[in-house]
Amino acid sequence: MVLYTKPPTVEKVEKALEHRGWIIAAVPQKGGKPFIAGVLKSLDEKLGLGLDSLVSSGRFAGKKGELLEIPRGETNVILVGLGEDPDAETVRRAYAKAIKKVVNSAEEVLILVSQLDEGLRMDALVGALLGAYALEAFKTEKKRKLSKIFIDSSANEREALAIAEGVYLARDVANAPPNHVYPEALAAKVESVFKGLGVSVEVKRYDDLVKEGFGGIVNVGKGSARKPLLIILKYGKKEKPSLALVGKTVVFDAGGINLKPSHSLFAMRHDKAGGAAVLGAVYTIAKMGLPIDLVALIPAAINVPSGESYLPSDVIRLWDGTWVEVGNTDAEGRLTLADAIAYAAKHFDADTIITMATLTGSIVAALGSLIAGLFTSDDSLKEKMLEASRRSGDKLWPMPLEDDYRSLLAKSAKLGDVNNVAVRWGDAIYAALFLERFSHGKKFVHIDMAGPGIGADPPVTPPDYWPRGAPGYGARLIYELAKILSSKN
Repeated sequence: MVLYTKPPTVEKVEKALEHRGWIIAAVPQKGGKPFIAGVLKSLDEKLGLGLDSLVSSGRFAGKKGELLEIPRGETNVILVGLGEDPDAETVRRAYAKAIKKVVNSAEEVLILVSQLDEGLRMDALVGALLGAYALEAFKTEKKRKLSKIFIDSSANEREALAIAEGVYLARDVANAPPNHVYPEALAAKVESVFKGLGVSVEVKRYDDLVKEGFGGIVNVGKGSARKPLLIILKYGKKEKPSLALVGKTVVFDAGGINLKPSHSLFAMRHDKAGGAAVLGAVYTIAKMGLPIDLVALIPAAINVPSGESYLPSDVIRLWDGTWVEVGNTDAEGRLTLADAIAYAAKHFDADTIITMATLTGSIVAALGSLIAGLFTSDDSLKEKMLEASRRSGDKLWPMPLEDDYRSLLAKSAKLGDVNNVAVRWGDAIYAALFLERFSHGKKFVHIDMAGPGIGADPPVTPPDYWPRGAPGYGARLIYELAKILSSKN
């Protein structure tokens, strides 16, 4: 079984008008009408597409997301509208929407990007590549035929492919079933994928975790026959990393003794989407050789009930010595993350720590399935995260780390220093405060991505480049942040 889907290859062509097969062109509006110019106008003249007639008859207006297929025998054209003054996200969505029309029927497709502003051409290619994704490792018959995308102008192909490969990796990991991507299998896959990329991989296995006192990771995962482990990736030239990424990687979350209801269980293979996003981001960062020093921590565990499971009311000791009273075994992600955050802060002495986690239902109640919650007390980091969000299209909304709720951390525990749960309402805020406690004064950002990490809930319409299931949210977000932090803009 091969798990790491490859995107189509990309090749620039010199003579776009001689292409045979499918051609995709995005058309902006000017003054409320489609703006037909450049290579598209030449294509119209050569193939007799009749664009003037299509526009005058109202069959194609160039509105945002509007699609029109024009069959011409050997050469077939898909027009997709961009509307007025399109931005990067509009372009990504348009090309993804169009590519989905041919991904299962054509082996090759030409996307026209030369008619776009130069700054938008890579976004067109990224959108097409992301729209072409299909996880078919577990399908006997593969539907996806598309293997090559041609472009008619340079579009930062190397970076676009590196971004797509990172997102594909994140999607594969987040969507894979737990009998294929359990902790040990994930560690093996990570070692394989990152080989030769200048990323060192260390794996702390169960006995190591017990010996070194990682009580959060150990207790959450000890109920499974497939024991937990901690994957550590290091990238950069300096021993002391400036950035630590911590991704929640609960490979399957049944809730432990506080078992989830059956209707909630199937999607819980996605509870590793935070760790998947971190893996995807590090992959792209390494592939592009960004000048940044980072460490990534992936605490991988399966949270299931058994005779060995941790119990509600247990008091467990985490890596930094904190005693945590277990109020609910289904609030497990914050326990594995707390160990990893403290290790990043005290062992690696990282300047900035960012967590990515499908953590709470509370954040989904607040922001829905398309937007993640952003928690930080650092205004400069908040602005950088929001800028990375604008660039990537991975949506964030600032949430409060409310000082008046901090007292709940101590008040909630009868026996230990702190309880892993305290409130019914506002649990996303409490969880963020809980995690911040383990950052030991380091700059700290928490992304609660429980909505977009798992995928869009009907009837919400997701971005066109999202597949069904986990969309790889966060991989591009963290890559864009790394570009900002490394001044590679």
